[in-house]
Amino acid sequence: MNMTDYFLKAFGKKTTISVKEQIAEEFTEIFFKELATACAINMIANTVGKCEVRTFVNGSPERGEEYYLWNYEPNPNENSSDFMQHFITNLCYDNEALIVEMNGYLYVADSFTRQKYAFYEDIFSGITVGELTLQRSYRSGEVIYMQLNNIDARRRLEGSYTSYGQTVSKAVRNMMRQGAQKGILNIDTVTSQQENFNDKLNELINNRFRPFFDAGSAVLPLQHGYTYTDVTKQGTTSTPADLNERINYEFEMAGRAWRIPKALILGDVSDVEKITKNFLTFAIDPVTEKLGKEGTRKRYGEKQFCRGNYMDINTNCIQHIDIFEQATNSDKLLSSGLYCIDELRTKLGDTAIGEDWSQRHYITKNYAEAEKMAHLGEGERG
Repeated sequence: MNMTDYFLKAFGKKTTISVKEQIAEEFTEIFFKELATACAINMIANTVGKCEVRTFVNGSPERGEEYYLWNYEPNPNENSSDFMQHFITNLCYDNEALIVEMNGYLYVADSFTRQKYAFYEDIFSGITVGELTLQRSYRSGEVIYMQLNNIDARRRLEGSYTSYGQTVSKAVRNMMRQGAQKGILNIDTVTSQQENFNDKLNELINNRFRPFFDAGSAVLPLQHGYTYTDVTKQGTTSTPADLNERINYEFEMAGRAWRIPKALILGDVSDVEKITKNFLTFAIDPVTEKLGKEGTRKRYGEKQFCRGNYMDINTNCIQHIDIFEQATNSDKLLSSGLYCIDELRTKLGDTAIGEDWSQRHYITKNYAEAEKMAHLGEGERG
């Protein structure tokens, strides 16, 4: 909100301004904006943080130094989960994020400046990692740089909050005032013209009415010329349901910005499996796919990729898998020869056995080539 909006809002219908009230309202708006934004971004960051970064050599998965770097210790101060959450949080908040390599370790840049070029590599300078500002500049090929979207979702989201955020802060303020006592003090003309009237009125309001309102049961004696009327029960009130509806709308808007299903960001537990798949497809997969491609072209390059050396982000481990619920499906995958025992155990979150027999592919006798079935008659086929 700019200063013009502030003064129009403050003075539009009032002849006086309560700075304390105005500041409290602004903080309320900001609080719910940031809360909704933080919850949405944390949901994405925590989810991507659970993913496994797979490294391949000659087309086969391998757990070497590069695998350890991405999945266990990117740098001495962060484990892989913290590192990935740090990177994704920066990516969502700033719509861009940067990873630099120093002494064989990977670090997420907290701030940087990007100089764009049309036909040459971009230059990244002013890079800060924690409290340290790096003195050198990096070419685009030396860093891992990602943009989330061409349009900054968070900034557009802040714009959509402006009007609706005010209704939330007003609803909070109204609920807080519902239990407060309200009244009208009538003062006749003769009394208002007495000497030292203003001092007497301040004394009445501050030292007599305030204790009267704070007390559970009390009597307030009034002098001649003053008449007090209680209007506490008059007017409309806001209910917790009204406030909850307004707050949920802000969370729903944050979910839309980052493609998080409404039910998921609001904590609805019904049909979680279907909603989670939707979340992974539209919110997580685009981010992990882009990171896998960026990591491959910067850490490996074209020649290594052509030899079958690359990296990708495996999202299969995000969803909780009940092995007993998957027993029938596992049997079908094994009996059709699609996966071996070790591959199935790995996908179910267990460790591979590593024996020769567990790495063989099996197929039942029920499966046969279509050509071999051609000689059978219609009755034999059925």
